[in-house]
Amino acid sequence: MRRHFLRRDGLYRRDGSLRLTRVAGHLWPTARALAAAVDLLGIRRDLLAGLDVEAAVVAHLDAIERYWDAGGAPPAYASDVIGSRLGGDRYYDDNAWVGLALVQFERLRPGGGWLARADQLFEFAASGWDARLDAPSPGGVFWVEQGTGTGARNHDRNTVSNAPNAELGLHLAELTAGSSEARRYARAHDMYDWVNISLDAGRAAGEPGTGLFWDKLRGDGTIDRTLWTYNQGSMIGANVVRARDSGSAEGGDAGGAGGAGDLARAEAIADKALRHYGSAYDRQPPAFNAILFRNLLLLSAATADIGLRQRIREAMGTYADAAWTIARDRHDRFRFARGRATLLDQSAMVQVFALLAWDPDDYVKLA
Repeated sequence: MRRHFLRRDGLYRRDGSLRLTRVAGHLWPTARALAAAVDLLGIRRDLLAGLDVEAAVVAHLDAIERYWDAGGAPPAYASDVIGSRLGGDRYYDDNAWVGLALVQFERLRPGGGWLARADQLFEFAASGWDARLDAPSPGGVFWVEQGTGTGARNHDRNTVSNAPNAELGLHLAELTAGSSEARRYARAHDMYDWVNISLDAGRAAGEPGTGLFWDKLRGDGTIDRTLWTYNQGSMIGANVVRARDSGSAEGGDAGGAGGAGDLARAEAIADKALRHYGSAYDRQPPAFNAILFRNLLLLSAATADIGLRQRIREAMGTYADAAWTIARDRHDRFRFARGRATLLDQSAMVQVFALLAWDPDDYVKLA
């Protein structure tokens, strides 16, 4: 990943295009490369073949900071190193992925110093809450910051802009439990509830809170019913973290008996996802699959269902084996859609293989 995509200035080149090697990549693939580096921290040192993962993570954190837009209200990462004032939009999902990587970094290296930045990213997400009372299905976080750039015309509210930010806030509440800061993350439950109310296909079948979850509520009030893997993963992860919170019964609409109800929902979503995608993961972007799998592994550390744990491991292992055999070229680059090697795909496979190398007892540290 670093050999083929990293530039001399520490940034990654624009994803997948050899014609744009002098142009820095967008935040989304750069954030997934950060997640990949952090995942390597969970592998036993003797399996790393001399790779200095600590230094790699520091380098990734330095690179991410080049996207920081301190002048925003509130501040957040822009989608482009040019910054939001020059045209780099600020997306609520992109910032959630960075925040979750920082939370996992804190769990793997306590006191790493990045938790305050993760808190800022949740504050940014909370600022994107739709306050219109007359909107279809009121509430929810917009996909992109409103009123400027893409946000002047795109008013979608997505599962991906709500569920990962809900998961981020729930992790932060857990990490700050017992402090005065923990109450700051109540909006995370609102984000979670909004997805369940507005985009849960299971609700229509009389199974509220169990998915699968549609993609978005468009600005015109219509629903995009695409079923992406990463949306299922984020809702699984949010439920698992809620289940670890003894106060999760306060979470709202989804109901259930506190942590036990949340865990049951996570298991139900996982069961539906594993059956729905089956052998069709190749129809989904690898980056989306990697997010589903990491949250399935988080669930595997919480569930007592031995059969479900085995199904998760088998699905992930089968996917990894197929990618290694079919999609990898002689330079260890992964080529999926249209045969191009991209940073987004490469980082996804680093994540998948790294997590398969973890001790399963450590999956509780995933985010």
